[in-house]
Amino acid sequence: MRTGMDIARFTAAAYDVPGLAAWRARVGGRYVLTTGGLAPENGVLDLLEAHATLLLEQAALADVRMVVAGRQPDADEDLVAELTRRAAELGTAPILLGPVTEAEFPALVAGASAFGYLPTRDASCVSAIEALAAGVPVIARDLPEVRAVLRDVVAYGDTVLSIADALVDVLTDPPEPDAGVALAAAYAEEGA
Repeated sequence: MRTGMDIARFTAAAYDVPGLAAWRARVGGRYVLTTGGLAPENGVLDLLEAHATLLLEQAALADVRMVVAGRQPDADEDLVAELTRRAAELGTAPILLGPVTEAEFPALVAGASAFGYLPTRDASCVSAIEALAAGVPVIARDLPEVRAVLRDVVAYGDTVLSIADALVDVLTDPPEPDAGVALAAAYAEEGA
């Protein structure tokens, strides 16, 4: 895992009231965020399925949107087609932001109600640590290398249903952010 991250901008973004409000207005309210764009290894289809399950089973969470930020121009075209087809079947409409500027990115992360970190391989955990630094609850794929880095400060899932359950848990009863902020700070200090 890369250390020496500049997490201060994510921690500060948690207090950027205008920036948070701007992102929530732009996406239409509360949102579950994933970053890295549409690449097969990001687990975006699993998040789509979990989000759709959440919407079907939890009327109180019907306003929660799914947002994907990052490299859409480099997206796997088959995955884009599959995501579009599957979203239509499920009756949901994820918001595909594409690239976000460095200046806007911390507020986007901090404004999320939850962060989906569902890699299928090569887990660096950097984006999850940035979300933790912003005080955002993280739902992570239950992989040994992810657990080794994120420990017990995130919610884990390894199937669509367990990911959906983890989303429901963090959206209805958000965990205190202190442990995640402390973990992010510890990783940032390692590389200082």
